[in-house]
Amino acid sequence: MTTAQLVERLEEEQTEEEDLTRTEKLRIASRVLIRRGVAGTGRRWGLQSRLAEHFGVTRQRVSQIVRQELAAWNADP
Repeated sequence: MTTAQLVERLEEEQTEEEDLTRTEKLRIASRVLIRRGVAGTGRRWGLQSRLAEHFGVTRQRVSQIVRQELAAWNADP
């Protein structure tokens, strides 16, 4: 699934009443990629630039969010 398809799918799933922020959408995308084993493995996963471009943030911001979500994932029993 491409980044664009992932984001499109996330946007389709939200109801009209919900208005997710860019950061919330990026967090959801990060969680999906972590669960799939694509992000947070220590290997270059190559999506940071594409996610950053799509969401209009820096690669550093994407990395920060992925690290936060990975820490939350690892802390969850």
